[in-house]
Amino acid sequence: MNLNLENYVLKINNFIENNLCKKIICELKKQKWKQHSFYNETKDEYMPLSGEQELESTLAENMKYHDVLIKKIWTAIEKYMNTINFSWYSSWNGYTSIKFNKYSKNKKMAQHCDHIHDIFPGKPRGIPVLSVIGLLNENYEGGKFIMFENKKINLKSGDLIIFPSIFLYPHKVTPVTKGTRYSYVSWVY
Repeated sequence: MNLNLENYVLKINNFIENNLCKKIICELKKQKWKQHSFYNETKDEYMPLSGEQELESTLAENMKYHDVLIKKIWTAIEKYMNTINFSWYSSWNGYTSIKFNKYSKNKKMAQHCDHIHDIFPGKPRGIPVLSVIGLLNENYEGGKFIMFENKKINLKSGDLIIFPSIFLYPHKVTPVTKGTRYSYVSWVY
């Protein structure tokens, strides 16, 4: 097992073609968005960590291309599992529906890890195993994806990144300074 945490981050360039990215964005522009918030298990409440700068999100499961994208994500998860190639770990149960994120000017996502308890019903709740994040466009400025406090991950339209959802993989998106950034996320459990 490799002890370098970056070895467990997989970036897949051109995971989806630009034409599909554009079609998804076109559909996203028709969706209803709400301010993103983080669930605090201790306080049992939702709150935007970035205040008024918090991005907007939508589930948009009714979108025409949602199912196309969700099926493609399966192949990315398989690729990740084949890449890490642990003989002692070959099991995952599924992954969530896609959550789409929209970062308008001055919007960002605060540094966090994906200890997302509220995607699982009941008590006790676990956390996802992997985070799957894809970028849909690059015609904006700012909005850099940062991991490990200061490592910029260069993503282009159609790229996807997968990494463990645990506290060792903090990440954030810096404020968008021009245009609108669109991305999506799913979590493997």
